[in-house]
Amino acid sequence: MMIHRTSLVLAATAALATLSVATAFIAEPVQTASPTRRVRSIKLGFAASPSDAEKSINVPSFVASPVLAQVYPALIAHIKEYGNPNIPLGSTDGKRCKTLRRLHFQNKLTDDEVAHLTELGFRFHSFEDVYYECDFDEMLAKLIDYHEEFDTYQIPKKYDPDPELGAWVTMLRRLHRTEDLPQIEVDKLDALGFEWISTRKCGSAFMGKYREVLSYLSKVVEAGGEVRELLHEDNDIIKWVDAQRQAYENGNLSESRAEYMDELPGIDWRNPSSWA
Repeated sequence: MMIHRTSLVLAATAALATLSVATAFIAEPVQTASPTRRVRSIKLGFAASPSDAEKSINVPSFVASPVLAQVYPALIAHIKEYGNPNIPLGSTDGKRCKTLRRLHFQNKLTDDEVAHLTELGFRFHSFEDVYYECDFDEMLAKLIDYHEEFDTYQIPKKYDPDPELGAWVTMLRRLHRTEDLPQIEVDKLDALGFEWISTRKCGSAFMGKYREVLSYLSKVVEAGGEVRELLHEDNDIIKWVDAQRQAYENGNLSESRAEYMDELPGIDWRNPSSWA
């Protein structure tokens, strides 16, 4: 009986030993997960390497803008890789570039910063970009604040306290005349009583006549009339328009006045064949 029990104990001990060896053998492959984690670490290190390179780029001492200081190394790195500093919008640095453009339009960059960015080939806002780059509701809130302070929506095109707002309002009127302003935005502005035609005064003879022609042509277009037929009937207007065209071709009409002429509805003032 004791011999039988001893045999059982020995058998059980052997089984446990076998199980331990088997368990150790099965558990071994689990350790193969560690090389996978090492590979991921290597990939992360590789992805971070451009930032390491950017850290070696010194920001010029004259840079005062925190935004420019943040994005400057990325601008230089982008130039080295792509030949220009205009980083696409779909990244953090791209969004910083967008902010730089707004700061420039708001006159919040120093002359040295603007000059250096220009030398690098950085693309700033054009006048037309302002409407498309700015958030409509954000600018609408600024417009409402302006009206509360001055009781008018007649903002100067070059409004020094907020150049962006002046340009944005000018583009609203221009896009509305060409029917390119989304209806939802038109409705919001109409609800405020926004004046779609600028009535700001200017002492020059040009602006006096311009406002007269603009008002007249706008009424004709809104009534569904044909501007070309009107011009043939009103010799005074056609003479004035042609005089501005000739002045422009001879280099005697400023770009700002040419921009005003571009806003005349229903007419391509630069092309006499369209209305002569």
